[in-house]
Amino acid sequence: MDKNNMSSQLEHADKSGEEYTHRIDVTTEQEASIRKHFDRRVVPIVCTLYVLSYLDRGNIGNAKTAGADEDLGLDDSEWTWVLNAFYICYVCFEWTTILWKIFPAHIYVAALCLLWGACAMSAGSVQDMSHLIACRAFLGIFEASFGAGAPYFLSLFYQRTELAFRTSLLLGMAPLANTFASALAYGISQIQGSLAPWRLIFLIEGAPTVLFAPVVFFLLPDSPGTAKFLTEEEQRHALERFKTLDHTAKNHIHWKQFLAGATDYRNIMHMLIHFMCNFSFAGLSNFLPTIVEGMGYESINAQGLTAPVYFTSFLCCVAAALISDRWGKRGFVIMAFAGTGCIGYLLLAALEHERYNNITWLLNNNTNESKRGAGLAILAIFGQCSSFLSSAMFPDADAPFFVKGNAIGCGFTGSIVLLAAGLYFRMRYLNKQKDALHGTATDNEQLDVTDLGESHPGFRYLL
Repeated sequence: MDKNNMSSQLEHADKSGEEYTHRIDVTTEQEASIRKHFDRRVVPIVCTLYVLSYLDRGNIGNAKTAGADEDLGLDDSEWTWVLNAFYICYVCFEWTTILWKIFPAHIYVAALCLLWGACAMSAGSVQDMSHLIACRAFLGIFEASFGAGAPYFLSLFYQRTELAFRTSLLLGMAPLANTFASALAYGISQIQGSLAPWRLIFLIEGAPTVLFAPVVFFLLPDSPGTAKFLTEEEQRHALERFKTLDHTAKNHIHWKQFLAGATDYRNIMHMLIHFMCNFSFAGLSNFLPTIVEGMGYESINAQGLTAPVYFTSFLCCVAAALISDRWGKRGFVIMAFAGTGCIGYLLLAALEHERYNNITWLLNNNTNESKRGAGLAILAIFGQCSSFLSSAMFPDADAPFFVKGNAIGCGFTGSIVLLAAGLYFRMRYLNKQKDALHGTATDNEQLDVTDLGESHPGFRYLL
């Protein structure tokens, strides 16, 4: 879009912008009370689900180190197919993110939780490659919608400036889950019984997911306006406090905004960043125990030695979230950690949180729910495709240094710096252009973005 067209669009929006702007009457104390309710009743449930989902998908790496590939007679290429079975189905079914807008969350997510937990446990009873591929494929189908939809779900409860810490805390559960998985695998691998340790890993780590499904059904709210733990007045305030408001019905999709989100160049850049981050995330989640074992450690010790790496990564996620929430420059945070990853490629410790700040950044700058859902869909579907590449880049033959996989990861993280910089400076330019046409935006107004979206004269991108 050239400068003249952009100016024309902004001027047109200015003429009708006043009718889409309303003053916010919710007090700071009321906002704090509502936010505290959500922090206590929504975030813990969704975070627990995220831990369980990554525990169930990530334990495949621990199972391999515990001897699953040898017991099933699988070579490197066959094990790659086992890993890719999950990712192929995960990518193909991530479009189901839109079902979060159609079905009540407490029913939909409880069903997903029960089903993927059953698939995870079933992997402990497989007898050959085909059985394991089937379990991993169905696991990918049921986890697909939850993994991509959970950040969107949080965006229904929190304002843009409140979202980064909660989203990073949520998505930071992935390395925390891997910490638990590694510690559990270390203990389980030492159990001497009739079942092989890798079978026990699948059975024991999948059981909590099945048991948690009833908790989700009875306690997870569907939306701020229907949360049973809020009074009617608090439910109204929970909706009124948002600085951007979308009047599209909860169970409907605004197709014009959905298509706009699917073709928005900003969302495409976020997708590319996610693609490059996900190479390192998926590769190291699947192969870190193997990499550590290749350094000369025994299988059991390799399981335990990966836990500190994942826990360090979790702490970095939280630190990055606090910095970006306080400072607000998400683009610079992504650039800084991607640069660190490029220079040192510090395993997950420098790669996890740039991925999550990128998701938060996308959520922040897509105002309409349907457009936000479309942006998350293309990020999740196409961004996840790098998992296929990573599954084949760390074969046992490359041990102990795995030069090929690490070199690709280094190149990708360097590219993230360039993409994040381009996105940051482009959105800063658009904000300045709006300031010149409409003046500085105020913080105490609610913007109805149902029709105008980001073209609303009062909307500014979060950088």
